[in-house]
Amino acid sequence: MARKANKSKKPQSVGRPVTVSIAEARSLIAMIEKSQVPFGESAPVFAKIKSHVEAGNPLSAEDHERLLELVKKAKDWDKAVETSAMTEREETLSG
Repeated sequence: MARKANKSKKPQSVGRPVTVSIAEARSLIAMIEKSQVPFGESAPVFAKIKSHVEAGNPLSAEDHERLLELVKKAKDWDKAVETSAMTEREETLSG
């Protein structure tokens, strides 16, 4: 049973670089920028991560998690925009 408990816990790599390639991080950043999601309070976090990646530095586990959260926000934003556009079209069609 102890083995199962150990498997379910997240690895503790806070502050250490994550094995995320610079190319993958750049791809995630491009995806976020393409969505044009309004960041609000997350703008400074995104700017920090983007400048870190552009400098060619590896991401910490914390920054990688934040980047993935921003990617999720961007995907959710894109879905909402798409849904909104579909709803508007239906409402404007003559019946």
